[in-house]
Order: sequence, then C-alpha cells, then structure tokens
Amino acid sequence: MNKRDLPAVAEFDGEKKIKPFGPRIKEWARRKPQYDAWLNILAGSVRASKTWGTFPKILQLCDYNVAGLKVITGVSKSTIYQNVLNDLFELLGEDNYSYNRQSGELWLLGTKWLVIGAKDEGSEKYIRGSTIGVAVCDEISLMPLSFWNMLLSRMSPKGARLYATTNPDSPYHWIKTEVLDNPNYRRGLCRDLNAVTVTLDDNPNLPPDYKERVKRTYTGVFYRRFILGEWVLAEGAIYRDVLTDDIFYSDATRPITLLHRNGHQKHWVSVDVGTVNAFVAVDIFDDGRTLWIERELYWESRREGRQKTDAQYADDLVAFVGGIENQRYWPGIIVDPAAAHFRTELIHRGFFVVEGKNEVLEGIRKVSSLLGLKKIRIHERNKNLIAELRTYSWNDKRAKLGFEEPVKDHDHGPDAVRYYVHTRIGDWRIAAG
Repeated sequence: MNKRDLPAVAEFDGEKKIKPFGPRIKEWARRKPQYDAWLNILAGSVRASKTWGTFPKILQLCDYNVAGLKVITGVSKSTIYQNVLNDLFELLGEDNYSYNRQSGELWLLGTKWLVIGAKDEGSEKYIRGSTIGVAVCDEISLMPLSFWNMLLSRMSPKGARLYATTNPDSPYHWIKTEVLDNPNYRRGLCRDLNAVTVTLDDNPNLPPDYKERVKRTYTGVFYRRFILGEWVLAEGAIYRDVLTDDIFYSDATRPITLLHRNGHQKHWVSVDVGTVNAFVAVDIFDDGRTLWIERELYWESRREGRQKTDAQYADDLVAFVGGIENQRYWPGIIVDPAAAHFRTELIHRGFFVVEGKNEVLEGIRKVSSLLGLKKIRIHERNKNLIAELRTYSWNDKRAKLGFEEPVKDHDHGPDAVRYYVHTRIGDWRIAAG
C-alpha cells in the first residue's frame, strides 16, 4: 500500500479497520494537519476511542511536509507499543511498516518516525538538541513537565504539530494548569490549542451493556475521571464509596469448599514489610472470580514495644502458612518491592517469592474497582486490615501541590492488598465484571 493511496478513514478496510467515530473525534481525526492547531489534545474517559482517533491522524502525518523529526512519545517504548503501535501495525499490515524496538526507529508507509520513552525527569535528554516537526504523545499526563517543556522548545519549524491523548487527572496536574487552562495558549485565529473532551458516549462502537459494565468498574474519583471525563481532586478516604458491609464475610458465609485444595485456583500471601512500621501479611485465596482475604498476620513494633529481625519475621511467616511440615503446600509470597533483604531471607527458607509491583495510583485504582465489583471479600476477623482500609486517605496537602498519594500512616494492610492485586490481577479480569 502506498501512502498516497490511503482510502478515507470510514472506508479503511482489512482484518481490523477504523470504525465510524462519534462526531467529536471524527472532526479531530479527519481534519488535515495543515488546518490543525499547534497543540491538539484529546482528553476524556476510557474507551472513548482516543487512541484510535489518532490513527487516521498518524496516517495523514506520514504525508505531511514539515521540517524536523516525527516522533511518537509515551511513558516507555513498551507502553507505546502496547497502547498504540500494536493495533496500528495490525491495521496496516506487515508490508507497510518496520520497527526496531530497541532503537525506536519506525517506518510507516515509507515515512521515518522515532519512538521515544518519557517516564521521568531525565527523559528530556532524548530530545535535547533535536528539531521536531510532528509529535504524537500517548497519555501525556503520565509524562514529566520537564519533558513537555523540552518537547515544545524543539517544535520550532513552521507548521509543527503536536497531538496528545490523556485521561483526566487532578485539576492541579501540570497538563491542566499549564496547558489546558493556560490563557497564553489562545484559541481561535492564533491556532495554538485545540482541546477536545470525549466520553464513552462519543464512541458509537461500544454496545450499551459493555458501557454499563465499564462504568461499574470505577467508583469515586476514578469514576468521575475515567467515565465522566472530569478533572477532579482525589480527597478524603480512598475506599469510602466501595468498602461496604457486604464486602465482609464470616466462617458461616464463606464458600464451603474455598479452603479445600480444589476449592480455589490460586493461594498467595502478600506482605508489606516494616521494622519500625507495621509488618503485615494477608492470606488470599483466589477462586478465579473473587479474591477472599482470609487471615492477617500483623505486628506493629511501636505497639508491641520491640522490633523483629528479618529472620524472626520469616519464622512468623512459616508458622502463618502452616509450618515447615507443610512446606509442599506453602502459598506463593508477594513481597514489598523495597524489602530486598527480606525477599532473600524467604527464598533461603524455601518460599516461592515474587516482587510486588508498586505503581501506587494504578494499584489503588485496581483495588477500588475490584471492591466496587464485590470481587474482593474480606473475612471479618481481619480487624487491623479493615480498620486501615477504612481510614486509608488521600494526602490533601500534597494533592493541592499536584502530587497524588495516600497519607503514609496506618497504610500497611492496604499496601499488602495492593501489591497482590496490582501484581497478579490484569485489567482484562476487572473489565470482565
């Protein structure tokens, strides 16, 4: 396929095709680049077809005559491949692209692009000194402000264009305060900024029952951001809207066969390690649909008046899972990623150990979704865990500075649950409802 032979978006056919867009994205996607603003941003809910809306634009940009590099940026090369390139390649067919995943060099329909990761403050060095004519930015709110500022400073050619997608975040996030609400990016004749907000209802290809299922997976601040498309502050108790009484179970209401060898699919213990702070382990049975948090191991050094060593905590964990005599039935252990020495201690004891994933906001979102769907159940005897989940709160002072994080106090049980959920539960399972 030659880039000059590309059919109109609505007519693009193949095993995968660009389906009809809602009117907002259709206008954004099909406008020729020469008529676009300098900065073009699609913001809004999940599943609103923001990324798919960039595909027709990328195809047009292959034939857009402008000086400088053409780049695609995102948190990392791997996330760009997963979120953008994988579908784009399937759409185009293997004869119409080539990509070096190590160098980031990409050829689309005979046009050279460069794929660049921008995960931290040091990423701006990858574009320093470059001249950039076209930039396509996936999930711009996850990139640092320093990279954004460097990127804009590189986009000096006449006719340079930037296209970005994002889910809403905090109203104090830099993309909101420095760009979307910045009066210096004047709309209208100067064509500096074209920002479009879309929601689920702007995607005509989603069946009503799927939309309802997606809406059920989000609650509280995540519902307002990822479903309604609002830029709102995360404040108050994190699990306030989802930690309802029907989450808790007792011996009498537990599924009869859950603890039997064949009554669950997976059995793990997830651990948040503390020395001065609390040490917490939660015993989790996964039946393939619901996570059942059966027991807790909780030691708070300040309350108990003495600290324990890694070896002593490992002794406690051996006893917690049934003793050395039952080693063949020990569950897998997911451990706080900051606790390298304790992981080593457990490995020496014969445990199968996995380092927990620690992206805090993403983990909280998953836990909140599963609680909202009643896919996490907690035995009523886990008094410390329940108390901490009920008081687990956003740090309001930090939020107003643009940093979203929980208050670091009595958060050890919630952290242990989050490590398991973020490490072992994929978004596909949450979306299944």
